[in-house]
Order: sequence, then C-alpha cells, then structure tokens
Amino acid sequence: MTGLLLAAAPDAATTSETSPAPAEQPAEKKICRREIETGSLIKGKKICYTAKQWQKLSDATRDEIESRSSSGSMSGK
Repeated sequence: MTGLLLAAAPDAATTSETSPAPAEQPAEKKICRREIETGSLIKGKKICYTAKQWQKLSDATRDEIESRSSSGSMSGK
C-alpha cells in the first residue's frame, strides 16, 4: 500500500505546481460604482472599471471642467 501512495505523490505534486501559475497573475481588479439617475433614488446603473480606467476618467472630467471654467462666460454680460 505504501508503494502505491508514493507512486501517486509525484503526479499530484506536478499537477498542483501547474495549477496555481495562472492564478499568480490575476487580471486587474475591477472597481464598481453605482451611478444614480438624476431625480431618482432607485434608477441607476452599475459601472465597473479598473483603477487605471477610473483615474483616466477622473482626469478627463477634471480637464474638461478646467477648460470650460478658464474660457470664461460666453454670454457677454
């Protein structure tokens, strides 16, 4: 019986070494936020991006706000 267990052990070790390898390099974690529709407490949607994507979105929004506020009033008053 001992011979059977020892014979099976190298095969088990080989398969366990190959299984975790893909798990060591996980895809970037998604961060989800809920965007609520204006005027509603119920309606909304879930938006998921990576941390880098959220940062790019934040930077783009900030740049847009800064460019609009630095251009001044267009009404001429």
